[in-house]
Amino acid sequence: MDRRDDELLAKQMRSIEPPRNDGLVGLMVAAVFLVGFVLGGSFFAPRAPAPPPQDVAAYSSGATTTFQR
Repeated sequence: MDRRDDELLAKQMRSIEPPRNDGLVGLMVAAVFLVGFVLGGSFFAPRAPAPPPQDVAAYSSGATTTFQR
């Protein structure tokens, strides 16, 4: 390779490098995350409603409970 070939190759390689735009990259990452979050929530939503939580406050306050048989 001579000097002219080196210059031509360097010129071609400069045109391959895309300009950096970090703001756009960050925006795209956030958009992909939100789309995945929405699609995952719609495709993998629970089929049945969740059971109600247990009443733990009645047991932890020291109240006594009686069970009928």
